[in-house]
Amino acid sequence: MPATSAPTRPPHRPAPVTAVVLAGGGPGDALARATGAPAKALVPLKGRPLGAYVLDALLGAQHVRRIVWVGAHDAAMGRRLAADPHVVVPGGPRLLDSLTLGIGAARVAAEADERLLLVGADVPWVEPRHVDRFVADARDADLVYPVVARRDYDARFAAIPRTWVRSSDGPVTGGNLVLATPDALTGLLPWIDVATRLRKAPWRLAAAAGPQLLAAWAFGRITPGLVERRAHTLLDVRVALAWGADPELATDVDRVDQLPATLGLPDPDVPSASGA
Repeated sequence: MPATSAPTRPPHRPAPVTAVVLAGGGPGDALARATGAPAKALVPLKGRPLGAYVLDALLGAQHVRRIVWVGAHDAAMGRRLAADPHVVVPGGPRLLDSLTLGIGAARVAAEADERLLLVGADVPWVEPRHVDRFVADARDADLVYPVVARRDYDARFAAIPRTWVRSSDGPVTGGNLVLATPDALTGLLPWIDVATRLRKAPWRLAAAAGPQLLAAWAFGRITPGLVERRAHTLLDVRVALAWGADPELATDVDRVDQLPATLGLPDPDVPSASGA
C-alpha cells in the first residue's frame, strides 16, 4: 500500500493591518525650521517630501490594508491618500495628541482584531519588504517592538548616529515602528508619552521601569525576556520584542547633518525595491 504524505499546510499569512503614520511636527520642528519646510514630513529629499518615501513603502506593502495619515502632506501625497479606504486627519500640537487622533480614526471601520502599525513619517529608508517582514514575523502579542543590533545597523547606516543600549547580545537600538492592538495603545498612552520624552536617555527610561531593569541596563545584561516580562508586569499587556529587525526600521532623519546620508535613497522615478 503506497505511503501517503502528510498534507502540506498553507504558508502563514498575517492579518492585514492599518498603518497609522504620525506626520506631525510643524514649522517649529528643528529640521523643518532649518530647511524652511512647513513641516518635518515635507522636508525635501531629492525632490520629494520626506514623508513620501514612507507613503511609498506602506502603499506597496502587501500586509497593510489601509493608511491613516495624521498630519502634514503635500498635494501629490493627498491625491494618493484620497483613495478608499485611506484616511487623512490633522495632527495635534503634540505627538501624543496626534497618536490619540490616529488611533481614534483607525478604530472607525476597523476590522475585527485588526492591529495598528504605528510609523513615523521620517523613516525614508523603509521599503515595502521591510514593512511586510516586520508584520509577518511579529509574534502574537498586544504590542510588538523592533530591536536592531548595532552590528547590523552599522553595516548599513554607520554614518547616522543612534542611541544605543547595552544588552547581553551587544549594543542594540529601538525601531521607529510599533505593531499593537488599538486597546493596548489606548491604555498605554501615558507610558508612550514618557517613553517618547525619554527615548534619548535610555537609563532614565530603564529607571522608570524599575530597579531590576535599571540594574540590567547598567551592567549590560538587558535581554528580550527580561524586558518582555517587566513590561507585562508594569503595563499589563503582552509585549514582544522583534530582536534582530531590519536596520531600516531604526533609521530616521532628525537633523540637518543627517541629510547627506539620504543621498543613497532611490531617485523619484525609480520604484522601491521589493521582495525578500
